[in-house]
Amino acid sequence: MNDLEPAVEDHGRAVTASWRAATWYRQAQRAIDRCRAAAALRHAVEADPAFELALADLDAITGTSGQRHSRRQMNWERHHIEVVRTAASGNGKRAADLLREHLAAVGCDPLASRIVAQALQPAGMDDDFEDLAVQLPDCHPTRWPSSP
Repeated sequence: MNDLEPAVEDHGRAVTASWRAATWYRQAQRAIDRCRAAAALRHAVEADPAFELALADLDAITGTSGQRHSRRQMNWERHHIEVVRTAASGNGKRAADLLREHLAAVGCDPLASRIVAQALQPAGMDDDFEDLAVQLPDCHPTRWPSSP
């Protein structure tokens, strides 16, 4: 861990966060269910309250709206945030379309993929995600188990 090097997420993309917050974010990306992901995201936000990426994911997973202390984001972070906020707003079809564009640029984004999948399930729009899921890399499971 070198303070001159950027903090990174699970695929090595730089994130606008502290090293400690990025470590928690990586745990959220690897989480086997949404409860563990939410817990890791809460730790990430506690470690860096301006970590907008983690705040947007936490809001989408928990259905809350957290306090914003934003800073400039990396391009991929802005796209990710747009995807998860669109999913959280209930616009699953638009979120799936945005996710396709986002994944074409970044290759894999486990939290965005899982959040969109969760948004599509209750709306009965799983077919939109199934079509997308075959395009996802195998580095992360595509879904979390269904949970309340």
